Amino acid sequence: MAFYESIYIVRPDLTTEQLEQVNKRIAAIITDNGGQILQTELWGRRQLAYQVKKNSKGYYVFNLLEGGGSLIASLEARLKIDEDILKYLNVSVIKPDRTPSPLSGNDDRAKASTDGASAALDDLDDLEIPDEDDLDEDDRI
Repeated sequence: MAFYESIYIVRPDLTTEQLEQVNKRIAAIITDNGGQILQTELWGRRQLAYQVKKNSKGYYVFNLLEGGGSLIASLEARLKIDEDILKYLNVSVIKPDRTPSPLSGNDDRAKASTDGASAALDDLDDLEIPDEDDLDEDDRI
């Protein structure tokens, strides 16, 4: 079995109940084709980079899947004809990353990445900049 990341964007004018129904339909397609959903993240309603089907916003949903190639073929066929789905992307991954993404609303990973960035900036203070006298002619600007 292979692992896949599936992201799809749902129309922004749907209610919460309708969004849940869309997610249940997608989950049913996956399980009916022998797949399994390992992780689901609702990334919320976000601004799109450009209008898609006359919509400038959409609900982003991320799924981590396990299944065969026929699963993705049938999933893409259903996502393509579903009127509630604006866009979708399915990508095969070698090793699934089960840590929550920064978009999921879990602040632990976002704080860790922020701390890492500030540590990297602190390392810049330790850099030694050579004097112009120490540089060769080729190294000078």
